[in-house]
Parts: sequence; C-alpha cells; structure tokens
Amino acid sequence: MKNIYKIFIFSAAILMATSACSQQAEKVSKENCCEHHATYTKAEADTTIRTHKASCRCGNLTATYEGPVPERRTLCHCNSCQLRTGTAFSIQARFPREKVTIKGESSTWTFPNEEGPEVTYRSCDSGGATYHFCLTCGTTVYWDITSAPNIVGIAIGTLTDPTFPAPIISAFEAYGHPWAMTAAEVDAIRLEYDELKEKLQEIEQAKQKQ
Repeated sequence: MKNIYKIFIFSAAILMATSACSQQAEKVSKENCCEHHATYTKAEADTTIRTHKASCRCGNLTATYEGPVPERRTLCHCNSCQLRTGTAFSIQARFPREKVTIKGESSTWTFPNEEGPEVTYRSCDSGGATYHFCLTCGTTVYWDITSAPNIVGIAIGTLTDPTFPAPIISAFEAYGHPWAMTAAEVDAIRLEYDELKEKLQEIEQAKQKQ
C-alpha cells in the first residue's frame, strides 16, 4: 500500500489550532453509542456545557470535566506517545484545570528525568510532563504539563466516548507509522467482536485447503 505523508511542523500547528477548530464542520454520529454520549455539531461543540468522565480500567482513578469541548485536541505520533500507549499514536486533549475534578490515588512519572536513558528525539512532552496512572490497573488517565500548569492533559481513550469530537491537530507525523497516516485504507478485516471468531475460523479453514 502506498502511503504518502509530509513532516508535520508541530510549532506551526499549535499556532493554527484555534483557527482550525472553527473550521471543523463534521457532525459526529450518535448511532450505536451509549445513551449518555452526546451528539456534537459544529454549532454546539464549542459552547455547550457537558460532562465528560475519564476513567482507568478498574475505575479507581477518574478525571471529570464539565465545560465546552476543549479546542486543543491532538492525534500525536511522537515516540513518547507510542511508548506511553503501547500503540502507534495517542489521542489527547487539554482541559482547563479549574474545571477538572480528580478522584482516586495515582502514581506519577515525570518526563524528562535524570534516571532514564538519554532521549535524542523530540516529543510532545519534551517541555516536561508528569503522568498520573492508576495504582491498581496502571492506566494513564491524565498528566500535568510543566509549561501549562493551568491545564490538565487527558487521554481521550479513557473517556470511552466515540462521539467525542475528532482531533484538530496531527502532530509529529515524522515519527508515525506510515499505515497510520491512512488507517482507513488499511486492508484489514473490519468486524464486531461477535463476528470475529467465526471469520477467523473461516480464514483458518481456507488456509488448510490450500
């Protein structure tokens, strides 16, 4: 599969974030979502006060935000995000601290630090961040940003809300996996969980007949 992508200049994207947000016109579908999930349109996404609750897997660490959808929503491909999530990229947003309520105890890890190996790559947390993760299940739910003490970074996956508006920034694409630039074009089997086992059995039977 042919993948073409350009190196994204992160600093320029930050300056463009506010104007990019106003250009987002996509309406996010509510179909097949839980009842408490909201449906967003461009007109209401920036102003409507809503409650979003981020949680670790076991539920012991939560971050609840009440307010309009944050403008700074990023899909990041940097190495730090890949290491933190264990996957090809992360999706995160910045929330005003005064509107976020944290419940539960967390353990912390700060980057960069003097204890780990020397880091030679640039990343979205090069300026410093302290990550908070659950003591029980280990999920990273939120983080403090050294250069923006009034902001809380939250991993959007911890909201488990597919109706949450899409990112407006795609950062550090130079570090990204080529297929992740055009994930929708990946030649992959797309199934719901209850269909997966049956499909895998069909594939295995087809291999045995070859």
